[in-house]
Amino acid sequence: MHQHTPGPWKSQPCYDDSTGTDQVWSPHRKLSIARVYGVDPYEDGWDRAECIANARLITAAPELFGALMMALPYFVQFVEMAEQDDSHKPGEAAKMVQRMTLEVMEDAIAKATTAGETHERT
Repeated sequence: MHQHTPGPWKSQPCYDDSTGTDQVWSPHRKLSIARVYGVDPYEDGWDRAECIANARLITAAPELFGALMMALPYFVQFVEMAEQDDSHKPGEAAKMVQRMTLEVMEDAIAKATTAGETHERT
């Protein structure tokens, strides 16, 4: 299983072109992770604000993934205890939200690992 480049990641504007892109990079490995573009909704120029927002989200990925991995076992335990504990009797709606949240967490982790790999090479 391949591991992602460890964080923290940084982002900065790319100065080698005129597209207004940002580059996400690893300061520890001194390598580029991604070049980030803003979607051009009107085909008349890049959306710089969207580009910056995309770069911030990508830059936060290692920390977000780490937080999710750290929270998952506690949430699993919480859901299991709530389903077995008759004294608090959470409503069915609350149980459904808990199960759905757990599924979303697990799906996000799978997507970020080889277990959920869908990346296609061109």
